[in-house]
Amino acid sequence: MRSPIRPLLLLLPTILSALDLTAAATDDDDTLRTYLVVVCRMNGPKEGGEPLRAWHASLLASVLNSTTDAILYGAGAGGNRGAPVIGGERLVYSYQHVVSGFTARLRPREAAAMARLQWCVDAVPDSTYTLTTTDTPRLLGMSTPRTGAWSVAGNMGDGVIVGVLDNGVDPRHVSFGDEGMRPPPAKWRGKCDFGGAPCNNKLIGGRAKTLEDHGTHTSGTAVGAFVRDVMVEGSNLGTASGMAPRAHLAMYEVCLADMCSATEMLTATERGAFLDGVDVLSISASDNKQKPFYDDLIAVGSFSAVMAGVFFSTSAGNAGPTAETVTNCAPWQLTVGASTMGRRVISKVQLGNGLVINGEASRRYKRVQNKPIVYVGGRFADGALKAVDVRDKIVLCNRVESAAMLEKMVADAGGVGMIAISTQMQFLATTPLGANFMPLSRVSYPDGETIKAYINSTANPMASLRFAGVVLNASALPAIAEYSSRGPCDLPNIGVLKPDITGPGAKSGTSMSAPHLAGIAAVIKKAHPEWSPAVIKSAMMTTADVTHRDGTPVIDLSTGAPASYFAMGAGLVNPTKALDPGLVYDLTADDLVPYICGLGYNDSFVNDMIAQPLKNVTCAKSKKIQGKDLNYPSFLVTLTAAAPVATARRTATNIGKQPLEVYRAEVVAPPGVAVEVVPNRLEFGGAALQRREFTVKFTRGRNAAVNGAAEGSLRWVSGKHSVRSPLAVLLKP
Repeated sequence: MRSPIRPLLLLLPTILSALDLTAAATDDDDTLRTYLVVVCRMNGPKEGGEPLRAWHASLLASVLNSTTDAILYGAGAGGNRGAPVIGGERLVYSYQHVVSGFTARLRPREAAAMARLQWCVDAVPDSTYTLTTTDTPRLLGMSTPRTGAWSVAGNMGDGVIVGVLDNGVDPRHVSFGDEGMRPPPAKWRGKCDFGGAPCNNKLIGGRAKTLEDHGTHTSGTAVGAFVRDVMVEGSNLGTASGMAPRAHLAMYEVCLADMCSATEMLTATERGAFLDGVDVLSISASDNKQKPFYDDLIAVGSFSAVMAGVFFSTSAGNAGPTAETVTNCAPWQLTVGASTMGRRVISKVQLGNGLVINGEASRRYKRVQNKPIVYVGGRFADGALKAVDVRDKIVLCNRVESAAMLEKMVADAGGVGMIAISTQMQFLATTPLGANFMPLSRVSYPDGETIKAYINSTANPMASLRFAGVVLNASALPAIAEYSSRGPCDLPNIGVLKPDITGPGAKSGTSMSAPHLAGIAAVIKKAHPEWSPAVIKSAMMTTADVTHRDGTPVIDLSTGAPASYFAMGAGLVNPTKALDPGLVYDLTADDLVPYICGLGYNDSFVNDMIAQPLKNVTCAKSKKIQGKDLNYPSFLVTLTAAAPVATARRTATNIGKQPLEVYRAEVVAPPGVAVEVVPNRLEFGGAALQRREFTVKFTRGRNAAVNGAAEGSLRWVSGKHSVRSPLAVLLKP
């Protein structure tokens, strides 16, 4: 793939080459694959609709030695053309908003030929993203009478349309009942395409062909209606709902099982944000690696959507606790990490000596009674299962990244159950459990050591596994899940702290944290319809909690220590506080263009890949800024021995309702780093939406770490508001 870092007509060295990607395919490879074809906008029609679609068809026809009519209306259409065949064999979709181009089914040699043409900016092969898969309104304080977000906002997302991109939905699920729901607003222009299943005032439309638990779960998490007497694995958990139970749902199927097509997500983004009229979009998918923005179609599509006023919530990923694994790093997206919640699915382990240990499972299973137990350690990938006879036995093993894969290995080898041990000394692992090929229990490290000691104490160790139902612990304190992907973003010059924030996710991963924040955004959007997506995001981040109500810090379950910003972002979302943040950091296209140009991207990427609302941008003439100077609610700077000082700039906008409000800076400096805020006093009064600029200077001290990270905070404090920003410093030699 040709990198948009290079100018369109200059043969400069590239990071990736379209010719390189297609060179591996032989000339006689007739396999049709999906490509996003990005075209140079300046040569196309000024208007959209049919003229633009016809132009795209003509470009495709010129490469395929066909005709425009044949591409649009099918071969042999003649004079009786009928309706355009969009979604046909070759021209899959013609974009008008999120990118300048179209999706087409091409043979590799055709894509390579197209990539050489001057009108073609890039021919990007489709890629896949992975899905990162009741009681949370209470957990987040939304349902608290009088003081909760629903009461303070005076709404539950009424009239707001939330679009969910996932792997399908069960339209007849009880969470999508429309009792008490009003019809969708007049701006809704979408269709109901669920294979004949009806829509209603809750599930108002979208497109899905399959009934999938994952998409049903994410949709219900965001906007599910009130459901009484909810039964989860045999336990009655009372009444449950989504974050915005009065919001409308539009579901777009973009995934098959847990694999999601990048071009399908791009298409659904255009449909939802620009054609159908959604207000919020939630995507619970992430790549298995960090990508530059020009190679990340979620970033490409979401830019235009956010600039058009659509809030965009994405998942951080499930590759934690390893550092630099966070994905969805674009600063215009909200990137959400995952915390635990006060719900445990209990799976009891009873040893032959009578000792009972409480572990966790993901769902109900049939009891395994009095079977031999064997420990295989963590060497299963090196053939341990072949070296140890596990037939008709319960297998004890160490924690792994892919529980589902290990379960299948154990099942294939004849095992009847599995016990997985957390890697940490004091905390229960929260890695999403596997696909339940067999009975399973995940136990803490100390309990795992106890089980191993029992196995070593007897010649015939035995054990039983029993599912014991679901337990809600209302007093449990949320903590950062072990699996939630960690920052920082390992991409050149990104310069923003990710993840942005944390929401409830365990046990289903960051897949569920993203729709939690999407639903909360719907409630805020209803309360403040004039707020831009960046303002809503800033309100969430600057009011997030890094301590619990009892003053104790939020814990990282992978270490047992207070969570870092690279694990939790700004902290745990606090929906009620987010409704009245006082000050916000807004971001517009005027802020983002200098940032994108500063990354080294050229004019063709800015104008053609992230098409709206930018027109004819010339990066050579545009102001350029570094990531540290982007008007972001958090701070991330890098200090080295050669460059021990960095200054970041910000502009705060007052959206408080006080006639006069004075804020003073309160700084907790990162260890080994001096911090100076100028000015350290901001006064607002009189005119609405007043703006005040300030700088934050970071100076590396002699006692700073040679290589690592240091963290602190900046609070702007008035008599009514406390506006908190994380200060993260990367210290390098």
